[in-house]
Amino acid sequence: MTNDERAYEIRNLLWEHAHPALRGMDRERIAQLAEQIMRIATDRRLWTKWSGDRETLAERAAEIWIPMEDLREALNALPGPQLTEVDVEQRIREFREKPYSGSYPRSEVEAEAFAVFSAEKARGTEFIAILGYMEDWYWGAQERLRQKAEKERRERIAEDKRRAEARLRNGADCPWTAAEGIPDLHCCKNGRLYRLHPLKPAGKYEPAFEVLRVDYLDAKRGRSVGRYRTRSEASTAVAKVAYQEDDL
Repeated sequence: MTNDERAYEIRNLLWEHAHPALRGMDRERIAQLAEQIMRIATDRRLWTKWSGDRETLAERAAEIWIPMEDLREALNALPGPQLTEVDVEQRIREFREKPYSGSYPRSEVEAEAFAVFSAEKARGTEFIAILGYMEDWYWGAQERLRQKAEKERRERIAEDKRRAEARLRNGADCPWTAAEGIPDLHCCKNGRLYRLHPLKPAGKYEPAFEVLRVDYLDAKRGRSVGRYRTRSEASTAVAKVAYQEDDL
């Protein structure tokens, strides 16, 4: 049985026989607990050079970008056998690829992180202080990346809306689309313009939308195609009538 299979079986047993307090944990925490139990049960100390202090330092460093040579020097300053470059690289790799909890730091900030580390090292700051400083810096870098991604997402949505409105105004086929200054959604199908006008249904099963055939976006009046409970039903009706010769 592989370690993954063992962890899977332990997770199932924990979930099936858990105390109510344990069932309140989410499945990710259950998985982490299962991994810890498996590690204790199968621990043969394959990493024989690694004391508790070394493990703690390496695990912290694995979550951010730290030059491996500087990390190795700091680890070798702690009690224990000398660590080689491969020792450190492979231990960090294992932390980063640990199931359920491990991950590689964001590649977008790798070069900047190394530059920040080098600048702080040049000031004479000791390694453990730089490590704490870099943890805070990395959190800030992640937040900047999140804000940048959110800004780009909003800009992309706004651009998609502009393009969709342009298609609508140009008479190109398009789904229900909002247009600036126009209260209702409109769509074009087969060169024909339709308006989706919301209603105030009196009951759960009453129509919520009326579809109108209109000549232009800000037309005051339109010819009713029908009333429908959902936008999906309205779209289906438009797809049918738009290609009928006797369309309104």
